[in-house]
Amino acid sequence: MTSVGNKIEQHLFVLKALMDRDGLTLEETLTRYPVVPLKDHDAVRRHWEQQQRTTTIIRTVRPTEVSATGGPRPWFQDWNTAEGYYWTRQRRFLSHVLRRQNYEIDSVDRASDRVLAYLENPRHPEPFSVRGLVVGHVQSGKTSNFSALIAKASDAGYKIIIVLSGLHNTLRLQTQRRLQRDLGHENVPFPRGVGQGDPDKYWTWLTHDHLDGDFDPGVNVGPLQGQNQVILVVKKNKTRLDRLLEWLENKVPDHVPVLVIDDEADQASVNTGGNRADDEPVSEVLDLRSADFDGEVPSDDELNPSAINLRIRRLLRCFARVSYVAYTATPFANILINPNAEDREGGDDLFPRDFILTLPHPPGHKYVGPDRLFGREQLPGEVEQVEGLDVIRIVPNLDVVQVVPPKGKGKPYAPKIPNSLKNALTDFLLSAAGQMARNGDDQPCTMLVHIDMRKEAQDKLAAEISAELGHMRQQWRYDRENYLPVLRDRWDIEFRPLTSSVDLDNDTPFEKLEQHLDSLLSPGVEVRVLNSNHEDELDFEAEPDLKAVLVGGNKLSRGVTVEGLLISYFVRSTPYYDTLLQMGRWFGYRGDYVDLTRLYSTQQLITWFHDLATIEEELRRQIEHYARRRLTPWQAAPRIRSHEKMLPTAKNKMRDTSLQQDSFDGRKLQTLRFPFDEPSILDICEENLRTARTLLSSLGTPHEEVPGRFSWQGISAEAIAHFIENFQFSDQSAFDALAVVSYIQAQTQHNELVSWRVLVSSARNQKGDQHTIDLGIAGHSAVAMIRRSRLAKDPTSLGVVTDPEDELIGLSSAQIEEAHRLYKEEEFTVLGEAFRSQRSPREGLLILYPIDPNSGPGAYAKNRRRLFDEGAQRPECVLTYAVSFPYSKSPSSFSYVVGRKAGRP
Repeated sequence: MTSVGNKIEQHLFVLKALMDRDGLTLEETLTRYPVVPLKDHDAVRRHWEQQQRTTTIIRTVRPTEVSATGGPRPWFQDWNTAEGYYWTRQRRFLSHVLRRQNYEIDSVDRASDRVLAYLENPRHPEPFSVRGLVVGHVQSGKTSNFSALIAKASDAGYKIIIVLSGLHNTLRLQTQRRLQRDLGHENVPFPRGVGQGDPDKYWTWLTHDHLDGDFDPGVNVGPLQGQNQVILVVKKNKTRLDRLLEWLENKVPDHVPVLVIDDEADQASVNTGGNRADDEPVSEVLDLRSADFDGEVPSDDELNPSAINLRIRRLLRCFARVSYVAYTATPFANILINPNAEDREGGDDLFPRDFILTLPHPPGHKYVGPDRLFGREQLPGEVEQVEGLDVIRIVPNLDVVQVVPPKGKGKPYAPKIPNSLKNALTDFLLSAAGQMARNGDDQPCTMLVHIDMRKEAQDKLAAEISAELGHMRQQWRYDRENYLPVLRDRWDIEFRPLTSSVDLDNDTPFEKLEQHLDSLLSPGVEVRVLNSNHEDELDFEAEPDLKAVLVGGNKLSRGVTVEGLLISYFVRSTPYYDTLLQMGRWFGYRGDYVDLTRLYSTQQLITWFHDLATIEEELRRQIEHYARRRLTPWQAAPRIRSHEKMLPTAKNKMRDTSLQQDSFDGRKLQTLRFPFDEPSILDICEENLRTARTLLSSLGTPHEEVPGRFSWQGISAEAIAHFIENFQFSDQSAFDALAVVSYIQAQTQHNELVSWRVLVSSARNQKGDQHTIDLGIAGHSAVAMIRRSRLAKDPTSLGVVTDPEDELIGLSSAQIEEAHRLYKEEEFTVLGEAFRSQRSPREGLLILYPIDPNSGPGAYAKNRRRLFDEGAQRPECVLTYAVSFPYSKSPSSFSYVVGRKAGRP
């Protein structure tokens, strides 16, 4: 931003504070307070109008939740978070100091409200233990959400806050400093943070804002009695957690409510060694120095996920009143936790039994996630696939060989700087200079190089990168006449076209970069090696304008935010969804300069990230799908699409999973299960009627070849998919509607299932006492309902609903005759399969069955019972449906990793 732009932004910042305080309009504030020179009024008005236009197109979406309670807990309905002390101060800081836009604050406000709504009332008179999972996006502001949650939970009455934050001291320190800024601390006075506030509202911090400031058991236990607001930010390692457990034992009164936040909850928190019957030692491969863990034990034992999982479970058992919230952007391991697992020492595992909540996509254009960078496949309901940005550059395999160590012990490794890495370093200098020309010198500009987990490889390559930067400095100082045209051509060809397409106002001629290139090459850029062989650390608070190439591995692969990341050179392969996504440090709030970013990677990894963007989005939609059906976490067995070359997470985190193949080629599916004896049946039936009427009223006048059988043909796959996705019933294991919709969408890509027949199969022989229902069918407002009953020994199931003749619709006499022949000659064991073999692969069949809620079994049906007991409240109609799929010439199928369902409600 120019100096003039900065001045107008400053003026508007002051005016917005006054407008917010006094409830005035912009014009009223300009008139009442002479804080802005008259000559700047028009510019301020234009900038304000531009902000308002931007804000009005932002749609903030509320989170989606699958919960055991069916919705927010009752206490929250009477609780107003807007009146809370800690949140009010945090919100004011976000608005007036950090200058967050209203839509950004609203997104954090709404999302943190939803999480709080699923925690138990801290003033609840009885003991409680809540366990939930919040699924964010990679580097999308999870810390903002749980920082707001901590403020609001503290306003509500939670007195002790324990934040479990990563495995490294650097990540723990980053989280500690962020929370001190957002909640209040004497070391972070206003305006650097929210400030201390009122003395009776001071936080008691039991951990500190320096690298070795983790929990120390020597602190006074007095604050645990409930009079103070206490907070700890603790690493997840065995000895540190043991010290915390020993210190807490029998010291927290039963009346004191505790909130435990588990950040990066898919790392270390998930049990990989089974429960106490299984002593197999399993650990994650990590890069830590001795300062990152405590005690005299080897790091493998210190960071054993099973050991940490046990200690977190024991930590939760220390408190009579506790809510545990796990946060992660890669929830694959968490949702695959066995919900029935128990341990004789730790009790129940960390399955999110009370709620699973997905945070909405961050509003606005600033967040850059996997789909925006890499694109993804088309999902059900979408018109086309999502295209990625033109910021990806392919690293040839020959170049990879020059930077990655050879496999096998003892083989010599002497890395070289291939052309792709030379180009990446050149692009870093240009993009950094472009960013500095755009926004000034006082900001971080960084490049990430991640080629291997081994520290020796990182060290040797870093030395070569330093040498290459030295060569570039020499060219700049002593051969600038020849070097400048090379840089100018690359800037004009590689950067300016994309910048112009994103925002023409940001297009910068090369001449404006020269002074900044001079500062970067004389000799402003340094190389830092971030592994445990070196003392180098990242501290953007201490170095807010760092210009550096960062070479590292696991220490850069999770949690740590790399500020000002412009260029990434990433060729390290990993076979796990969660690890690969977490290693992508280039995701995040980079929308203001995404045109200046570049990612150098292999074709394989770029393809994998594209696939992961699809898998991740499908999983989020699956959770939304379960939420619409009001399923609890116990009922919603998670399904994660499998991949040919990768696994969702490490095998030891997938002990209780199975692999299922979903293809519906030649199958008939029915919705048979409904909660007939529960009050929710009324809402479900009402919603299903609404869904059916929406579909049927859009189809026009039906054919009625046989009385009571209304049909339409040529219906789009999109209309059918929308109906299936929104229809509610109970059993997802027998009929997973989301998988059905995905199958339909996939088949349409092969020109199959593109045209559908719809049939309403109502009562054909209408009697005088026949009940009718209006389904929205043109010209037929009274459709006679059929009679069905449910199974006596399985009272949620209708057993069977369909009429075999319904599948004949649309088939010719010759096709029907051929089906009978095939069945007779035992080509098919079921006649319905033979009928489906005669239908065109382009045509599917949807059959709707309106059932009279007053139905009961026939006189001789001993194994049946009425749909609703005498005196029970009943819906207008119980609607169910069947889908008949033809045999396909190119059947699409997806494999899914499926978690275990709970054995108890």
